[in-house]
Amino acid sequence: MSPREPVSTAEWIAANPPLDAAFAQSAAGVAGRVLAGEAFDLAVRELLDELALLQTDAQRERSIAEEPSRTGDARRDAYLAALAEHVSLRFGLDRPDWTTDPSRFLDRFYFKSDVPGFRALAIAQSPTAFRRRGIFIAAGALERV
Repeated sequence: MSPREPVSTAEWIAANPPLDAAFAQSAAGVAGRVLAGEAFDLAVRELLDELALLQTDAQRERSIAEEPSRTGDARRDAYLAALAEHVSLRFGLDRPDWTTDPSRFLDRFYFKSDVPGFRALAIAQSPTAFRRRGIFIAAGALERV
């Protein structure tokens, strides 16, 4: 008997897909959670975790289709638009109209971290959807395992 190869979470999900209703995270949901007092970064990470597991374009479109409420922080509002546009570009989906609203773009650059040396890295690595809104992040910020 040969040893069994380890299976990644994404491979296991593909072989054993959960019900469509099990996927409930969305950009609009992130804004709602923030308005209810939850931390923005935590809500975004949970959305990214779920996006990494989605198997169909319909699921991905549903996660970014609804326009998020304004959070009271222009940087967060622009970040959600950038994230939705990034997902659209990555999977070849139509970009939701709400992502191009001028109020979803910053008029000053925003660097997600103040760590020395981060700015040069973020300028080089930040995905297009983020850069065009004046948001600079490290490429790994959107990756989930």
